[in-house]
Amino acid sequence: MTKNINLSIIGKPNVGKSTFFNKLLGSNISKVSDISGTTVFPISHVKNFKDLSINLVDLGGLKRKSKSYEKQQKVITFETIKQLKISDLVFFIMDGSDEITKNDKQLFKLILNQLKNVIVIINKIEFIKNDIKKKENYFKFFFSQNYPNILLKPIFISALKNVRREFLLKKILEIYNSSNLLISNQQVNQALKIITQKHQPVYSKKSRPIIKFLKHVNSKPMIFKAFGNKLTHLGKDYKNFFIKKLMENLKIYNQVVIIKYINNKNPYNKK
Repeated sequence: MTKNINLSIIGKPNVGKSTFFNKLLGSNISKVSDISGTTVFPISHVKNFKDLSINLVDLGGLKRKSKSYEKQQKVITFETIKQLKISDLVFFIMDGSDEITKNDKQLFKLILNQLKNVIVIINKIEFIKNDIKKKENYFKFFFSQNYPNILLKPIFISALKNVRREFLLKKILEIYNSSNLLISNQQVNQALKIITQKHQPVYSKKSRPIIKFLKHVNSKPMIFKAFGNKLTHLGKDYKNFFIKKLMENLKIYNQVVIIKYINNKNPYNKK
């Protein structure tokens, strides 16, 4: 049985989205140019891989909000947001020869706000040959420090020379499969035990919040429910620590994770 997935390519202008699109498909379908705004309306093509039918969509480059009011850019913004809403997975393309810009941050926030699975692609590594390790650390540190609810391993490529097509297609299939499964209570609570044994929440108002049970309740988006006592007293730092460690332990990559904390009711409390 064929599985279908909508996959969008998003990034600021001139990061190599159309070149990447063409190389992943193995065909020159999308027009490539150094001129900003070459791609206005979405360009889509279906790529079959094993039992997966991938509807790959190349989108125009999104500019910063403050620069997105010209007529053409309004069209690009409208089409991108419309496509993003129906996407199952996003390739977020960044320019490895550039610093991370405010535009990049706005676009990535847009993707995460829609709770989309995302693969970060760092393109143009041919321009940073002598600085590749430093750049890898720079991008990895940025995502690790700023986005605690998603675990990412940015993929570094040269769209002009090598996009590692087979590797990326396998990655798409892997994310598709994992995002359609619920993780067992046994596996989830084994992870909970490992995390809390190493680092328990700090005391609050002379008592310690306790996470007693964890349940995976939804896969798209990835939602867990944590049940316990005094969970309203959990601090932001511990929540960020806990979600990161949970993703690492369960090997959840490229997927936004949400944890809903639920206090157990005290049966002795009178209404």
